[in-house]
Amino acid sequence: MVWIFFTVGLLIGSFLNVCILRIPAGTFWSSSRSQCPSCQQLIPAWLNIPVLSFLWLRGRSRCCYSSISWQYPVVELLTGVLFAFIYSRFPFWDFATFHFSLPNLLRFLHGSILFSVLLVCLGIDMRHHIIPDVLSLPLILLSIPVFWVHPELTGKSSLLGVLFGGGVIYLIAWSYFLIRKEEGIGFGDAKLLAGIGGWLGYQAVLPTLLIASVVGSILGVGLVVFQAIKTHKVALQSSLRLEIPFGPFLVLGAFLYFFFDIPYL
Repeated sequence: MVWIFFTVGLLIGSFLNVCILRIPAGTFWSSSRSQCPSCQQLIPAWLNIPVLSFLWLRGRSRCCYSSISWQYPVVELLTGVLFAFIYSRFPFWDFATFHFSLPNLLRFLHGSILFSVLLVCLGIDMRHHIIPDVLSLPLILLSIPVFWVHPELTGKSSLLGVLFGGGVIYLIAWSYFLIRKEEGIGFGDAKLLAGIGGWLGYQAVLPTLLIASVVGSILGVGLVVFQAIKTHKVALQSSLRLEIPFGPFLVLGAFLYFFFDIPYL
């Protein structure tokens, strides 16, 4: 079953790539088939097999031999591993005993839907440094039916998660803006953390934010040092200003909280 859901995750990952590319471009509802980004030639279905097509083509398009972005196999593999992990944690069907668990099915659907949306947010934020409202706002609104069907999540925990998750980022963003007179953290991150809080409860907000801040800071310092070494210059204050999307780190924090039961701080 784990391998079955790994395969399902690969297929869904292919769809998530479509979302990552088409949502920012405003062409998500376009009826056109997948096209080569370089020459716009239609891609046949047998060349759209997740991961395998990329390996078979050796990272080059068949029509014009242009490079294929590594985003495609990476997102597909991440989604496959993600679905396999979620099922291994919440197995809802046992072939040996024919045992079916409805609570685990609900937990599996909850985790797989949440992190599929978060993967799309991660991909778009890394490409464009934005988190579209069309993803974050429905995530917040759908937290209402989610806590109705989820075995553990309560309405109070979900509502507080939305308010706390959005409020803490808004407070940080406005404080930075008032002090520096410029935007330091995007308000899209506030809506994303509000959605995470709504789906995982207020207990997830601080661990998610702490993990995101620590990992983001370490990576930021590492990039500054790398830039200084590469240019053979001392990193001055002006070179310390790097624009790093914060959304991917929030997704990482939510992932670690969900899978490893990081306690509420």
